[in-house]
Amino acid sequence: MSVSSPPGQPRYPAVERPDRPDVAAIEHVLQGAGYRSTRPRRTIIKIILDQSRPFTPEHLLAAVHRADPGLGRATVYRTLEILGALDILTRVVVAEGNSAYVVGLPGHRHHLVCSGCGAAVPFTACPVDHLVAELTRTTHFAIQSHVLQLIGVCPSCQPTA
Repeated sequence: MSVSSPPGQPRYPAVERPDRPDVAAIEHVLQGAGYRSTRPRRTIIKIILDQSRPFTPEHLLAAVHRADPGLGRATVYRTLEILGALDILTRVVVAEGNSAYVVGLPGHRHHLVCSGCGAAVPFTACPVDHLVAELTRTTHFAIQSHVLQLIGVCPSCQPTA
């Protein structure tokens, strides 16, 4: 499937996100972590939530500058860093080997990523919980977290027979 995108926008198909937060939910998480709700942050959050595809920091910066040319690069990158640290944004590796972000509610989640188009589909089932417990027992590591990303070919990119 060919996905047409405006120049400079990543070519990833839209993915429905059942766990997608809204502005109020993100602001609640920010305030709970001691961050203020500012006009620039709200603008950036709204633009992030408008993204139906995985997005790169550069793509977000271009979208923010179209909406509000006065917002600085540092503000955009700082907001990305904060939202990532609060588990609202997850970094995934897409088809070209580049990093892109997807938005979701805070919590444990993993992603399926299409090697053809870069679509990212979240899932919350964690097939490595038993492995983490076993490795903790056998290695005596205090395992704090893990990242699981499965790479495959989505139905839209699979060749038809």
